[in-house]
Amino acid sequence: METLDLVKENINRWNLTRNNKNAISYLTSGSGFLITAEDFKNWSHLDPEFINCYLAIDKMNNFKIYLADNITDENQEYLLGKNLFEKGFQEYFDESFLNQKGTINSNLTPTEADSRIATWVLCANAWVNHKEALRQDERSAESGEMVPVFTIPFSDLRELFSDKNLASLKATFALKFEETEAQSSYEIEIILAKTEFQSKSLSEVSLVKETFADMSKGYPPSKTATNQFNLL
Repeated sequence: METLDLVKENINRWNLTRNNKNAISYLTSGSGFLITAEDFKNWSHLDPEFINCYLAIDKMNNFKIYLADNITDENQEYLLGKNLFEKGFQEYFDESFLNQKGTINSNLTPTEADSRIATWVLCANAWVNHKEALRQDERSAESGEMVPVFTIPFSDLRELFSDKNLASLKATFALKFEETEAQSSYEIEIILAKTEFQSKSLSEVSLVKETFADMSKGYPPSKTATNQFNLL
């Protein structure tokens, strides 16, 4: 695990890169990352409101994710591997977390989740180009800022991990259409997915159920509060 200084360096490396043209190469370099049941257990005793999700680039030019609960982040009492976790951005998800049973309530239908993820896969380049165009105009420059950090409601994790057999969740990027009084636009989000498979044989796996949560927020476009993200 990285030292805290290196973690901050990696986060700063993305912060310096995020508004450059090559930012898209990092955002599309993989399918996503995993949040494990052990991560959830380590955060649970603090009962945080959010998990702060920092984007980063390490010195080997690999895209990374750092996760810390909001209480730890506010108090700046980081313990690497205990309440602050490094995640690799995986090229694809393997099946080591499959064969999980149980049902939960979902706040996002599989159809809508698939649509948002597909929109990201198909339109990520166009979206990044649009953001760049917004930054060229002083009137819309703020709307064109690329995201350095997200928040994920801990309630989403609590609900998804209510299934005690669940080993991990998939977290992947998606594009969500948002409409406010000021503007209408697509914004990047993180969707959490619980996937249940039933193995019929060693050579055949059939999908049984997918459950999603989608209440993440990116900063920007959301407004930050004082002392909210202390790793930036």
